[in-house]
Amino acid sequence: MKRPLYLSFSLTAALLLIVPLINLMQLPLAHQGVKWWKQKFLYNMDFAHQIISEAIYPLGLSIDPGRVIIGKEDWLYLGDHFEQSISSKRTAATAHDVKTFSKIAESADAWGRWLKLKGVTEFRILIGPDKDSVYPEYLPDWASHSPTRPTHDLMPDRRAGIYIDPTAALRKAKDDALEPLYYRTDTHWNALGAWIAFNELRKSMASTQPSLLWPKSNEKIIASTFERPGGDLANFLRIQNTLSDKELILTLHKEYELPVEQYDFNSGALTLSGLNIGVAPSMTPIQIKSPKALNKTKVLWLRDSFGSAMSPLIAATFSDVVQMHFLALEPQSLGDLVERYRPDIVIITSVERDTRNAFFQSLPPE
Repeated sequence: MKRPLYLSFSLTAALLLIVPLINLMQLPLAHQGVKWWKQKFLYNMDFAHQIISEAIYPLGLSIDPGRVIIGKEDWLYLGDHFEQSISSKRTAATAHDVKTFSKIAESADAWGRWLKLKGVTEFRILIGPDKDSVYPEYLPDWASHSPTRPTHDLMPDRRAGIYIDPTAALRKAKDDALEPLYYRTDTHWNALGAWIAFNELRKSMASTQPSLLWPKSNEKIIASTFERPGGDLANFLRIQNTLSDKELILTLHKEYELPVEQYDFNSGALTLSGLNIGVAPSMTPIQIKSPKALNKTKVLWLRDSFGSAMSPLIAATFSDVVQMHFLALEPQSLGDLVERYRPDIVIITSVERDTRNAFFQSLPPE
């Protein structure tokens, strides 16, 4: 009886010693300023998750299926932990969905009217399709979609002037493209996918804003490619350094490498200056000024991480852009931002799975 007990204590003691030792050996690779003496660092089990994940990944098994689903040919997809990303497309819209879509329709119409009263000439909501909406063929067979995506119910004819869904354009382009439009190991579209969606934005505004100038691509749109580490989905699996992905550099990047300045919109302080590159989403308003842009136009751009690959195109097109993550805004704070900035155009870019968020059901301030 005592022998198993001693063995159990010995194994526990060994683990209590070995786990911190392994983590301390990884200290040179940790980010600067890490508090190595803290229990959170010393007893971090990520290395074990990585070992397990690398062992079961070839079998098509995920260590975190709620976050990541392993598809065919090494394509990774976001799991149901994020807005029921997979399950919401496996069945037709429910009665609850229909009520939600009605609220979203009311919100879009109400904000469109309110913004027009504030002098905004154009209001657009650009949807970034979930990766599985553009590349469903690589999903596991059990996760196949219903013939009709719920997102279709968001866009009847009366809101065709507000909502832009580039899914059809992306699906068409993928058949001719030499490279994928989305990263295999990440949730996001790449520069090519962002360009195609941006072109749909241009088309939607061509008739109402004919004087606007837009970036044009060369016949050979992809200038070069290079290998990069795995993306956010690979990171969820703890094997971002085992898996790799491909980064695309477009020919128009060189043409629109113009100087930009980034400011904190609230304080007016200059925070960054340099060449026009991708900008990560911010939970506070930032202002991007690009004097050499194609149009002297003020744009309020409410966006999420799908806007990062598109941000150089926005800066090349519009000289003055205030942008921030829409999830950080309430109706009153959005109204205040519009009042302060007085934009000519308001654009919202949202990934498909978030289009039923409470933000898109809100009504403007009275």
